[in-house]
Amino acid sequence: MELIFQEGSYLIKTLSTHEEMEAAFRLRHEVFVDELKWVPASPDGMEKDGYDAFAHPIGVFDEWNKLIGYVRLIPAPQPFMIEKEFACLLPKDMPFRKLSSMAESTRICIQKEYRTTLLDSSLTLGHLLYKAIYQWCLMEDKRFFVTIVEKRYHRFLKYFFPFEPLGDFLPLGDGVLSGIVLMDWRNFEALAKEKRPDFFQWMTNLPSLVPSQWLQHAP
Repeated sequence: MELIFQEGSYLIKTLSTHEEMEAAFRLRHEVFVDELKWVPASPDGMEKDGYDAFAHPIGVFDEWNKLIGYVRLIPAPQPFMIEKEFACLLPKDMPFRKLSSMAESTRICIQKEYRTTLLDSSLTLGHLLYKAIYQWCLMEDKRFFVTIVEKRYHRFLKYFFPFEPLGDFLPLGDGVLSGIVLMDWRNFEALAKEKRPDFFQWMTNLPSLVPSQWLQHAP
């Protein structure tokens, strides 16, 4: 099932065409090669790897149909990047326990000039990408969500999402402190309903562009 919904002037959807994927690879190169220096440069200016063969790519498009945000989601039991490329961020004394109800997000990014764009007085395009992740996890019945974040961004995310670090934040690429964090969407739902009901309503509310079936994670 493909994810698709409209949020104001932005369209959020599963990427499905060759042109959409090339735009995503170019955006990834800008962020993860040119800015963060996590991966080597590619002659064609497109950052891609073997995980793309089985990942679920989601993009945010502006009103001119330009891709300005991106995330790819990998469902268990497919290989996760934290099991290999980012295994250095996992604690040595606590093996990573991968569950069938888990998904990993990687390569989440927003084009630089859009990172301060606000949807309203408090929500950004970053929140919109996490809304897409949440809705995709509902569709795919993935209760647990693991990802890699910068330490400074983790402080911001913690205000909205109950992420728990799986280890220390360590320097990657150009020395940016990064770490692996895990979230139980059931925990998010319970906390958001109680402490931030308006934000929870926004996260769960989708217009008619999306398939009408809407689920919460089963206990």
